[in-house]
Amino acid sequence: MSDNLETLKGASYCPNCGSLANVGNSRCPECGTFHSTAHLVEREPPLPSIQVEEKPLEPSSYSLNPNLAGPEEEFESDENSVVEWTGGSTDFTFQEEE
Repeated sequence: MSDNLETLKGASYCPNCGSLANVGNSRCPECGTFHSTAHLVEREPPLPSIQVEEKPLEPSSYSLNPNLAGPEEEFESDENSVVEWTGGSTDFTFQEEE
């Protein structure tokens, strides 16, 4: 008489959804959860000279209150590169049917 549990030899279960898969799969075939920590490799942070300085965010800038003014924004631009657009061949008028 054979043991029915032999079919589970070499199988592992997903802690997220409980499905069974072969041992060694780094990702669950049912729900897609990663079971391996290989994608969480420790890395060195970039050098301070390469890091970008973050500006502090003002939470009220993202408020849905219509009475608040938007944040003041500044952009570096070259006024000589701005050209007024003229012309175009798109006509968005509607013809009334009679």
